[in-house]
Amino acid sequence: MLDPQALLLAALAAALGALVQGSVGFGFALVAAPLLTLINPHLVPGAATVASAGLNLMILRRTRGGPTDWGGVRWAGAGLVPGTLAAGVMLAAMSAHLVAVSVGILVLVAVLVSLAGVGVRRAPGTMFSIGVISGFMGTAATVGGPPMALAYQNDPGPVIRATLGRFFMLSTVLTFVVLIPAGRLGVEHVWAGLAMVPGVAVGFALSRRVHGFLDAGWARPAVLALAAASSVAVLIRELIR
Repeated sequence: MLDPQALLLAALAAALGALVQGSVGFGFALVAAPLLTLINPHLVPGAATVASAGLNLMILRRTRGGPTDWGGVRWAGAGLVPGTLAAGVMLAAMSAHLVAVSVGILVLVAVLVSLAGVGVRRAPGTMFSIGVISGFMGTAATVGGPPMALAYQNDPGPVIRATLGRFFMLSTVLTFVVLIPAGRLGVEHVWAGLAMVPGVAVGFALSRRVHGFLDAGWARPAVLALAAASSVAVLIRELIR
């Protein structure tokens, strides 16, 4: 069990992650996971996933009735399962370090391609593939948000937040299914994750103040910047090991 000081720091890290994801539509794992690992490595992935589930429920409540692309959620959600399984196979066959570095490079290339003006046509097959990639990246490098975010980079902020929120809820459920039998999500992780939820609630409440800025034409730059930051963070993390 963590001491009160560690739990407070964990709640602050979760608040920062919730502020980013509540504003842009993704980024909780990118911001909170490295900080939680520094506070106590046992907070990731189990407790962090519990806190993330609380955040996703808050996002679902805020965006209920919002402009959700349900077709994209369904097809990308279907791709999560094979993507997660593929990551498990790859991690068993290859170095986790090599897989994570490859993921970081792929995200950075995707950002550069987007900056060059190449868009994504959200057909069912394309969205299924994006779901596969997201599931793979989330399992292999704990960064599963950028593929979906890049697919919706040209949409208004409300569409991005509503659609990604529902997709991440599916992803979180799948993560629970994987972590529990693997012994990575026990009672102590649940309690630690619940202790972070008040911090998540504070960060999420503050995120509403950023909506106006992002929805005034800054949603796409924010998505591209955060996706690029996630790839660089993964590469730095792996290269300094």
